[in-house]
Amino acid sequence: MATLASSPAAAAAFAELRDSWEQRRLEPSLARRFLRRFPNDGAASLATLYLAFALIDSGDLTKADGELSSLTDLKPGAAADLATVARARSLRLHGAPQSALESLRPLVGKVIDDAEREVFLEELALTAIAAHDNYEALAYLDAWLRGVGESDRERVRLKINAILETLPRAVLEQTYRTMRQRGSASGYSVDTQKLVSARLARVAVDSADVALARWLLDLSGESAAQAGGSVGLELAELAASRRGLSLVSGKTVGLLLPIRTRELRDEAADVVRGVSFALELPRRAGVAAGVRLVTREDGGDQAGTRAAMEDLAGEGAAVILAGFDRASADRASAWSEQSGVPVLLLAAPSPSRMPKVSAFVLGERTERELAMLGAALVRHGVVTTAFVGDTDDDMTAARASEAEGLVLLPPTRCDVPLSEAGKPRFPVSGWMASGAQGWLISGPSSCARDVLRDVSRSLVGARGATARATEHAVAVTLEAGIPHAEIPRGLVVLSASAGLVPVLATRAEDARDEGVRAFMDRFGVRPSYWTALGRDAGALALSALGPLPQSTTSDPKAIVQRRAITQAGLFGSRLKLWTTDDTAMGSDRVLPRALRLVTWRAN
Repeated sequence: MATLASSPAAAAAFAELRDSWEQRRLEPSLARRFLRRFPNDGAASLATLYLAFALIDSGDLTKADGELSSLTDLKPGAAADLATVARARSLRLHGAPQSALESLRPLVGKVIDDAEREVFLEELALTAIAAHDNYEALAYLDAWLRGVGESDRERVRLKINAILETLPRAVLEQTYRTMRQRGSASGYSVDTQKLVSARLARVAVDSADVALARWLLDLSGESAAQAGGSVGLELAELAASRRGLSLVSGKTVGLLLPIRTRELRDEAADVVRGVSFALELPRRAGVAAGVRLVTREDGGDQAGTRAAMEDLAGEGAAVILAGFDRASADRASAWSEQSGVPVLLLAAPSPSRMPKVSAFVLGERTERELAMLGAALVRHGVVTTAFVGDTDDDMTAARASEAEGLVLLPPTRCDVPLSEAGKPRFPVSGWMASGAQGWLISGPSSCARDVLRDVSRSLVGARGATARATEHAVAVTLEAGIPHAEIPRGLVVLSASAGLVPVLATRAEDARDEGVRAFMDRFGVRPSYWTALGRDAGALALSALGPLPQSTTSDPKAIVQRRAITQAGLFGSRLKLWTTDDTAMGSDRVLPRALRLVTWRAN
């Protein structure tokens, strides 16, 4: 039975109300105004239902339930059916989706008005999901998409996309398998199949799930652009990657490189030079194949690092070099311990992430260096010290290792921006006003150079260009080491030292070590701390991979055997290293290193 207005005036007012309802922009005030003017009109029941829906959508369930309770003795027809839908929505939002679903099922196939049918099908799908009848919900979503006109199809697609995000992956996978295997006989429209495929593609890309990406493309029989929708390109790259594959390919070394900041990129470039030098890459023409180096970018978070390292393992890497700071070393260590792939960590991880099974630590703990340097500053007569660091970990390490008798000023970051051209980048005047007598620097050598330059200029300006003054001390970590020739007059540098680091020579002929001379002849620069770490990591990897055959294997037993050979090689190698006086890895999986203090002044 149709529900109609009783007068021309009521019909005109209801037409405006109906239009707002169909456009999904009905305001409760519009429905209330109609009901005040025409409380006994034939269309009053529909106006009350529209008001109830508007109140539900605004979150006022109590008032909505009050409006619904006023509707009694509705005759069979559109109004009664819509009332059933409204009451079901209220039940669902009150936490009774099963009861709501039972009340809606009898209406399947009955509601024929376009506007009411869309409201009904949407509520039917949402109620089925709330009742955990997910497969039934997918069928209702498909019916909803089929039932709307072309002008509303894109709007409904967006709604269904949002609903699909709430469905479990397993449900989507099983339904999509049925869709592809049975085709049109599955009962699902092509549009719904595309929406489910696009949702699975998004899940695969967001979780870097290579297996899902490959499964989706294999099952769909379509291109990545067709199967993946808006993430088609990412889906193709993911499916084509080597992640998830387990193999060892000859003597392959993996290198995970950070690109997040300029400083990390500079460190990565230094490490690449050191690794390439140790592995004798690029290989000269005519030289037999030896070690292969493959690289990937560190994703910068847990998922990105895992994906990149899985990619390196899929490329056949028998050992991986990773971890340029504590956070990335933590991620790399966790992955190594879980996967069993040997990883050489270039930075020391957190105490809770120290390896026990398969990773090795080459980098130095910043706390050890800062503790030694802080004590050296105290011995030099320094009390108040300005601290400059590169990361939050540096700041934490400085506070934890503060030497007795040393007062650290509030820390300053290495990347402090230049406030004004021609002025010092670092707040030297503020440091001096606070009584700073020394500086402690933990960061790249570029940071140390800038601090030394600003401090030197400020000291000269304060006492006159030719005046002599009390010597100020600057303490620098291994990473921050700079050549003797770059030290400004009037400053003494207290530098952490280990092995050959820091290399003080600025010309190859001045280098005492033959290997360092060869490096400087080849690259034209002195090796930095990161270069030396890369060289040591490459040398250890080269030695450990020596016994491995050049063949590639995906046999699980052979992979385990080759990784065990690599582990034993990393423990058993005896080499001359650049970052330590020791020649072998420690039994605790940490490269032992005796720290020394080097003191020098400008000539």
